[in-house]
Amino acid sequence: MNILVPVVGLFISFLLVRLTAEPLISYLRARGLVRPDAHKPGSPEVAHSGGVILFLGVSVAVALAALAAEPTASARVLVAFASAAICFAVGLVDDIKILRGPVKTLLSILGILPILVVGVTSPGLIEWGRPELPLIGRLRLTIIYWALMPISVAGAANVVNMLDVMNGVVPGTSIVIFSALALIGAILNREATLTLSLITLGALLAYYRYNAYPARVFNGDSGSLFLGALIGALAVVDHLEFVALTLLLPHILNGFFILVSFRGFREHREVRKRPILVDSDGTLRANSDPEAPLSLTRLILAVGGPSSEREVAKAYVAIEIFAAALAVLSALLTPTR
Repeated sequence: MNILVPVVGLFISFLLVRLTAEPLISYLRARGLVRPDAHKPGSPEVAHSGGVILFLGVSVAVALAALAAEPTASARVLVAFASAAICFAVGLVDDIKILRGPVKTLLSILGILPILVVGVTSPGLIEWGRPELPLIGRLRLTIIYWALMPISVAGAANVVNMLDVMNGVVPGTSIVIFSALALIGAILNREATLTLSLITLGALLAYYRYNAYPARVFNGDSGSLFLGALIGALAVVDHLEFVALTLLLPHILNGFFILVSFRGFREHREVRKRPILVDSDGTLRANSDPEAPLSLTRLILAVGGPSSEREVAKAYVAIEIFAAALAVLSALLTPTR
């Protein structure tokens, strides 16, 4: 496996994001793409749709890496990226036009199309129904796998989107996730996973400072759906379904709480009682109202007590580090091909 291409890709995406972030944030504000920061006193307006910054950095680095990588790995990288690009487009439309929750979720299912097309036309490139488990190795599933595959990319995209709750949480947890995926790609000799994970990691490392507290730009659905779709697409393309599920455990738990509380897909704009209350000094507290929806953030604050936004973001990263450690351990216990 050629390690040079992924490493160079990391530096390219990092530099592109650093060079373009400032002008793109200014452009977003000038176009009126701003949202109030509900977790700060006075709800100041912040530039929105930072996913554009991430997408630009990753896409250019992917294009260059695809030219230099080994043909099979290059094809898998492009397929996974194409799936994520569709979800990015759905998120960008939502950032601008505001789609209803069920519509956005259904449209994100389209992210599986590049994988389906390549799976049908080049079955040797992507083998469906062959997830790998620790100790057991590769399985062969048919009907169950095919039934679940349409939501593989959309599911990952939407649970990451649901966790985009405050400054720094999505890029912070995603840095942990893609670091773990890069390590797992090296352990299991998955060049596509290693390449795309390091490229995305480079973009995230440069971008994090702009979304961390106090955020200068929000990720928008374009950013969170894009990052989540990358995880889901790599899981299918490189047989890392179990690893991806483990990495996304905090996101899945949060998504479960939200869906149960909201009794389905609902936009945060439709929620009358917020799960989190903000004091005048910016301290966050769990809403004790039994009718307030449950979320992982509310649970963190209920257990840990009132906290600052920075402290809650750190708690999320700590939880994700634990999930990443389990994912890496599962990779170490997975028989190699």
